[in-house]
Amino acid sequence: MRPTARAALAAVAACCALACGTKSHPAEAPGDGGGDDALDDSGNPHGDGPATGGDDAGEAGLLGDGSTVSNCDPAAALIYVATEEQVLYSFDPQTNVFTLLWDIDCAGGSYVNSMAVDRSANAWVNYGDGSLWEVDTKTGKCIATTFLPDQGGIGLFGMGFAAKVAGGNDETLFIDDLNGGGLGFIDLTTMTLERFGPFIGDLAGRSAELTGTGDARLFGFFAGSPLGDAGSASVTQIDPNSEAPITQYNLPTIDTGSDWAFSFWGGDFYLYTADKYDENAPDTVVTRFRPSDGSLTVLDAQLDFRIVGAGSSTCAPTTGAQ
Repeated sequence: MRPTARAALAAVAACCALACGTKSHPAEAPGDGGGDDALDDSGNPHGDGPATGGDDAGEAGLLGDGSTVSNCDPAAALIYVATEEQVLYSFDPQTNVFTLLWDIDCAGGSYVNSMAVDRSANAWVNYGDGSLWEVDTKTGKCIATTFLPDQGGIGLFGMGFAAKVAGGNDETLFIDDLNGGGLGFIDLTTMTLERFGPFIGDLAGRSAELTGTGDARLFGFFAGSPLGDAGSASVTQIDPNSEAPITQYNLPTIDTGSDWAFSFWGGDFYLYTADKYDENAPDTVVTRFRPSDGSLTVLDAQLDFRIVGAGSSTCAPTTGAQ
């Protein structure tokens, strides 16, 4: 919070789908991600109707994301991360490989603040100027939206998609006001930001990055203090109806630092933390938090870039490999 061949992405996606364990190497230099096309509403992932899957939906077995009949793009099974320097990577948590994809300087030089990924493998990116852009993760194309910054006094926000109902294909883009104002969502049909309200309990006034799941759960990676840059962090399941914590995991050894991001995959959470003010170690540390046993595993002690946005779609598996 706060680059690139299509074949390379396809290879990683195929590896993810087959649960292979071989490592791949980063792709070549990033491509050009420019563009200012209008938003195509036909691809909007937000819908108000019930999930549908055909007459045989109830007979189908559950897929990895908790759906019965899924509309997921295969590329949406990966995690995606963005750096402060507007560079997009995919991340395969099964192999711990980051693959360079695209430059995503959509907002004319403004830094990336936060990111979420929908079921069509489109990244939704909030930039430092408050704008919201849709980015095609397969091509790096920037697609302008009609979202107006500073709606409801919210300039910058953390965000993540969560399914509306467990196993459904419709999802909501939740946001968190990084000034401590609490939870809300963006209606992608109208590009309006709606507030729910402030977090309550010991989450009150705190800032979070968000991630959601295909079984309709919403989680926040909360900074350890209302200032957002000090103290131990927590991973908390949030009730969107009350803004209250459902389940909270306190992580006293994790400090979010100046830049943090968050994603979910296969029952585990991936925490990206960095302190850009530390001259000796300013880049991102990647830590896997496994709530099933409470373990914290450092996967990368120091990347050579700093992650400020991460997104895993509601197509990500909700449980680990059996």
